[in-house]
Amino acid sequence: MAKETKSKKAEAKSKDSHHSAPKDSTHSSHKESHHSSHAHTNPAAEMFKTFAENLRKPKVDREAMMENHRKNIEAMNDANKMAMEVIKTIAQLQSQYVKQTFEEMNSALREMMSVKKPEVENKWETHASKIKDAMTKAIDHTASIANVVVKSHRDMHGKMQDRFAEGMDHMKESASKYKN
Repeated sequence: MAKETKSKKAEAKSKDSHHSAPKDSTHSSHKESHHSSHAHTNPAAEMFKTFAENLRKPKVDREAMMENHRKNIEAMNDANKMAMEVIKTIAQLQSQYVKQTFEEMNSALREMMSVKKPEVENKWETHASKIKDAMTKAIDHTASIANVVVKSHRDMHGKMQDRFAEGMDHMKESASKYKN
């Protein structure tokens, strides 16, 4: 019976070693490959380390950047002031035009009302001439307003373009100073 028990134990041992051997070898090779990947540097850790080091290095001239932004805001304020001046000029032109038009209309109306019946037919030619003059003035007025708007747009656009070009030159200059 002792022989039987020993042989059963040996058989069981051989089965266990047969089944566990591949698991152990697979497991140990997996462990080795897992450990070997830790032997190399971790790319994420390296990336964060480099990022942290770069944060410590001043890459930007903060004073110059603030000055650049101050100039941008100043240019925008100047453009807004110009726009307000344009609006003020247009309002003045409109006011003058309306005042002048009403005065001319009142004058023409008074003149037509004061004319006697037989003379009215002769005055129509004069009245038509006044209407033509009023229309010419309206067209001239519209052209003067358009000229104010176009000129102001060119001025504002030009100043903003100049500021943008200056800012871009400054950024390029700053970037070239801080290259490794």
